[in-house]
Amino acid sequence: MPLLVVLAIASAACAEPSASAPGGSTLAASSARTDGVGNELLPVVDDATWARLADRPLRLSSVGPPIPCPKTATVEVSSYAGALAGPGPVYSSGNQLFYTRGVDGTLRAKVAWISRPEYTGPALVRGIRIDSPGAVRFVGGAHLGTELRFGYDTGVRAAGSEVGWRFLPSTVVVTAPGCYAFQIDGPDWTVTIVMETIANP
Repeated sequence: MPLLVVLAIASAACAEPSASAPGGSTLAASSARTDGVGNELLPVVDDATWARLADRPLRLSSVGPPIPCPKTATVEVSSYAGALAGPGPVYSSGNQLFYTRGVDGTLRAKVAWISRPEYTGPALVRGIRIDSPGAVRFVGGAHLGTELRFGYDTGVRAAGSEVGWRFLPSTVVVTAPGCYAFQIDGPDWTVTIVMETIANP
């Protein structure tokens, strides 16, 4: 995993996959906020927007032997983030889940989700195992559980933040090694990223 992404993680914790996914943002509904003296604060994505994104069906195709896990290719998108997986505008930090086993027996892998500067809207990340039945859970961000909410401001600052890159560290929790697919939904786009588990040495 690239050093800058690791630093970003440490600082805080199939619809149609398309290379032409929009890089701009369609404005989602948000709650305007001000502080006690009237200074404008960053907006918060409202519950209705998250609900609309969660209503999108998961379109993640299953695979099985003898087909190997069809990991999404990585590309050097920016010197700020290193090799990222997916077509954007929101990417994952690589296409492998380097896991360690927790005391509860689950497998836990650090993954950062990274948004291009041109995209300033929200995104919802969900996942499943695609080579066998298996769920995905997330630890990180403001919302915990089977979905990960990428809001307007993740609260994480790293190299690239000053020019608009957004970073959302997370821990992906699965129950067994395998092939996992993640669907990322924005207001007017959907992309899919496939990763394979690898045990940390």
